[in-house]
Amino acid sequence: MTAAQNTGALLGLHRAAATLSAYSAAVQLGLVDHIDRTPATVDELAMACGASVRGVRVVLATLADSGLVQLRADGRYEPATAGLASVHSMLPWRDQVTDTVRTGLPAREAERDVITVLLHGMRTDVVAELPAAKRILDVSVDGAPCGTTLAARDPQARVSVLDVPANRRTSCRQFDFLPGGLFDAQPGPGEYDLVVLSGVCHLVDADCAAELIRRYAPALRAGGTLAVIDTLAGSQGAATHELSLLLRTRGGVIHDPADYRRWLADAGLTALRRVDVGRQPALTVLTGLKP
Repeated sequence: MTAAQNTGALLGLHRAAATLSAYSAAVQLGLVDHIDRTPATVDELAMACGASVRGVRVVLATLADSGLVQLRADGRYEPATAGLASVHSMLPWRDQVTDTVRTGLPAREAERDVITVLLHGMRTDVVAELPAAKRILDVSVDGAPCGTTLAARDPQARVSVLDVPANRRTSCRQFDFLPGGLFDAQPGPGEYDLVVLSGVCHLVDADCAAELIRRYAPALRAGGTLAVIDTLAGSQGAATHELSLLLRTRGGVIHDPADYRRWLADAGLTALRRVDVGRQPALTVLTGLKP
């Protein structure tokens, strides 16, 4: 590594530390929650949150420099990233990573991770990459984010979701519930035009991820599409996402694109296609067709 590369790495670490410090301060002062509800000027935020104008200006400028917030033409700040106010739980990581690495046991099971937040915040972008379908199965465990948008896109579509607690909050006449969870639900063979595995494969190890694809591929009608929506190994932000999985799950991992291609092919799917959705961390839509 050259001296310039070393300097760049140190500057990157400095910027990351500054961003984390600014975000932590913005959360504790209530700035993030405030602009998530209502965009505001520096003066308005300082008054509402009981902070100095100078301090608020510097913190927001740091977050803007990192692309987390943005300054509107009217002089008000707003989040630039969907779900900014939903990732407060990431702040205690620094106190938990060491113990998790030492013991191998998750410290924060049952919490949302950043991909779940992104799926809920950017689902329109994701759904744009999915084909039109009248009968849809959204295999998710956190509120069926893609199924909800697919239903809104086509009022004639019918969406099935797993009958798990988070999904029961979904209220729409276009929905029905498939009894069971990820590994014990039994969808009817050839029943769906589109099956979506949205943000679930990264929660489990490779063997289980392959099993999920094998389990749900037979539910497709001839010509139907199975779509996996997830972060892939090697993509932007994948390493940070895997750190969150280390803290949250007992076997979660960011899987390799080659593994997904093999699992889709082994499930009898053809015309494999990959579309990267340009966010950080990146999400990818992988699809295969049932002949």
